[in-house]
Amino acid sequence: MDPAAKYEEILRQLAIIDESAVEQHVGLGLGLPGAHLLDARTAELTRVAAVATEAPAFCLEWSVTRALAAGATEDEITGVLLAIAPVAGLGRVVSAVPGLAIGLGYDIETALMEADDP
Repeated sequence: MDPAAKYEEILRQLAIIDESAVEQHVGLGLGLPGAHLLDARTAELTRVAAVATEAPAFCLEWSVTRALAAGATEDEITGVLLAIAPVAGLGRVVSAVPGLAIGLGYDIETALMEADDP
C-alpha cells in the first residue's frame, strides 16, 4: 500500500467508526467491557447517554444504531436524553438531538420547518 493511501484508509476507517480499525490504530476496544454486568440493551443505552453529552452527531447516530440493534426502542433512546438533561445540561441535550434523530431515521429539520408553516 502506498504511504498516501495508508493515511487515507485510516481516516476513512475512523470516519465510519470501523471498530476493528479503532482498536488496531487507537487501542480502544469499542466492545462492551463489563457486558456481563449489563444486558446489551442497557449497555448500549448507557453508551448513548455518554456520547450524547459532547460527541459529534455521527458518533451519536452510531450509538443509536447500536442501541436499536440491541433491542432498545425509540422511546427508550429519547428517554435517555431526558434522563441526562438535569446532569448534562439542556444545551448538551439539545445539541444531541440532530444526531439522535438521524440515528432514529427522523428528519428533525423538515419537521421543524413544517411546524413553522401556517
